[in-house]
Amino acid sequence: MKRLQLAWLAAFLALGGCAALPPAPPVAVVAPEDLLSRLQARQQQVKSFQARARVTLISPERNYAGTTGLFKGLAPTTLRVDLYDPLGRSLLSFLSDGQEVEVLFPREAKLCRGPATPANLAALIPPAVTLPQALRLLVAAVPLSPEPPDRLDYQAAQGQYLLEWRNPNGTPRERLWVEAQGLNPVKEDWFGNDGPRRFSVEWEDFGRLAPDLPGKITLRTFAPAAELRLAYNEMQVNPVLTPADLALPVPPGVAVVPLGP
Repeated sequence: MKRLQLAWLAAFLALGGCAALPPAPPVAVVAPEDLLSRLQARQQQVKSFQARARVTLISPERNYAGTTGLFKGLAPTTLRVDLYDPLGRSLLSFLSDGQEVEVLFPREAKLCRGPATPANLAALIPPAVTLPQALRLLVAAVPLSPEPPDRLDYQAAQGQYLLEWRNPNGTPRERLWVEAQGLNPVKEDWFGNDGPRRFSVEWEDFGRLAPDLPGKITLRTFAPAAELRLAYNEMQVNPVLTPADLALPVPPGVAVVPLGP
């Protein structure tokens, strides 16, 4: 009898040791048209924004670390950014409405002003990224392509959707990864019309400061090589931005330097 009891106990313990936690509930796969509708709705929800972020920039033009950035954006093409060092001193102020760009360097008492060409916007925005694209990437308003994708796959192992847009010659123009759990975009690769990848973006920490908006952004460009990292700590969605909010105050004694094309 004692041996029988021990056998039952051993069997019970063996079964208990093999018990596993119940599997996570499967993610409901949405229809392609529903996913596209959700992404399009996200694009329309942010008309303007005002944010504060910790900024790290590594580029051929200049490097910033431990920097605070104040961002004011008005879709589709107006962006103002003010950068401050850890002691709160102004480093740079940037403003563009898509037609003209102004860049104020307070320490040099210099205001650069000229047309909003990629070379002039490069004071803050890498040349591989256009100003309208930058505004949308800051709030994850993607995809950048207006038409439906040429490919949409559900990658079960990664728990993500992959959307791809192609050029007429079959080369990729845009790739977008969207997490299946919350339908948030998590990565974007932009190739454009000429083949090589121009930039890659990753978004994280959605919903911490505002619904459907990221808390962290990493933007990388490849020609030229640059990296911009933002960690938002404040975000206002659709604030009323006045003309004064979207103008650079120029201190007295600042020299105006014209910029070429």
